[in-house]
Parts: sequence; structure tokens; C-alpha cells
Amino acid sequence: MSEFVEEFKIGNTNVKIADDYCRDKTPEDVNAILKRIGANALPHFAMNKQDKAG
Repeated sequence: MSEFVEEFKIGNTNVKIADDYCRDKTPEDVNAILKRIGANALPHFAMNKQDKAG
């Protein structure tokens, strides 16, 4: 069962962060997960930066 470790609002959106995905992972597993998240997010950040540049 998930345990929410953080809750906050962004505008009208309620955000709840649960620990169930990483709770039972080794530090190496967590590092691999974070690298994968970063690799997936980077193109979106680059696209957003390019859009703002015109």
C-alpha cells in the first residue's frame, strides 16, 4: 500500500507523492530510475526552451 510522503498544490492540481515505487529499491535501482526519468524529461525541457527562444 502506498504511503504519501509529500502532498502539495500547483494551481488547482493536488499533487501526492507516494513512496511505493522506490521504497524497496536499492540505491543503484533508485539511481537508474532517476537517470531514466531525466533522460525522458530532457527532450521536453529542450523543446520548451527552443519554443521560448522563438
